[in-house]
Amino acid sequence: MHKELSQLFINTNPLDLSQSLKNYACVSLILRGSPDDLQIGYIQRAIHPLDRWSGQIAFPGGKREEWDTSALATALRETQEEVGIILTPEEMIGRLDDIQARKAGALLEFFIRPFVFYTERDFEVRLDHNEVADFFWVPLKDLVNPERSISYELMREQLRMELPAISLNREIPLWGLSYMITQDLLNRLKARISF
Repeated sequence: MHKELSQLFINTNPLDLSQSLKNYACVSLILRGSPDDLQIGYIQRAIHPLDRWSGQIAFPGGKREEWDTSALATALRETQEEVGIILTPEEMIGRLDDIQARKAGALLEFFIRPFVFYTERDFEVRLDHNEVADFFWVPLKDLVNPERSISYELMREQLRMELPAISLNREIPLWGLSYMITQDLLNRLKARISF
């Protein structure tokens, strides 16, 4: 399965925003399972009153630190720190397009670099409860189920927004950058895998 998924990323040139933006974070999209039951791991961010993304659905990851030797090293370190999952470079199957961060619809001088991993290992999840409230798996079948597609309404800085989202049977749905990154992954996978 690892080899089959890796083929999806051969000869692709993901969008690279590092030439125009200096600051970035890296996230890990972790896949597991068989072709007919592929799953992806998400986190629910910890609840903090001062965190604008408090309680939201995301991927494990975080900002690059100056001691990180590469963007991949950032993704691996942050994943281990947040959820205790020790991924290996050999489990990486590819990278998605960089995506510029946004605040109330305005682009920020910051981008997210998503790495995709596939693992056949079982591992113990150990959450850093200061950052993460939960780690959970979602079947890709659920993500493409049209009955789960919803509109998510929110207010940001006196601006009412209605955004596409996916219901994961949690208080806050999958929306925003995590939704956009998920759609990028699903579009690539649909070319080779039926789910």
